[in-house]
Amino acid sequence: MSLETAARLAPQIAETVAGIIEVPQEHIVVEYTPVSFFRGGQEDKESAMAWIYWKKRTPELQKQVADALAAIFTAAGFAKAEIVYSNLDMNDFYAYE
Repeated sequence: MSLETAARLAPQIAETVAGIIEVPQEHIVVEYTPVSFFRGGQEDKESAMAWIYWKKRTPELQKQVADALAAIFTAAGFAKAEIVYSNLDMNDFYAYE
């Protein structure tokens, strides 16, 4: 995914995820990290992947967020979408403003 595509999708991603998990949109951070996918030795530009770092939530909520993100990526023209969750131990998380 290009930086331009990520920037274009970021507001929709933040709004969608915030709505599903019922938090303010400003709590959702979309980070762009350039990455290349290779499948079968060939570059795959049709895949979108999201890594989600958050406090553990129910499998149903995870599925709802994953489905919503997959729909956003599909609408943006990606043929494949993969969503990976990393559940944070909130005792190890500190945020400062």
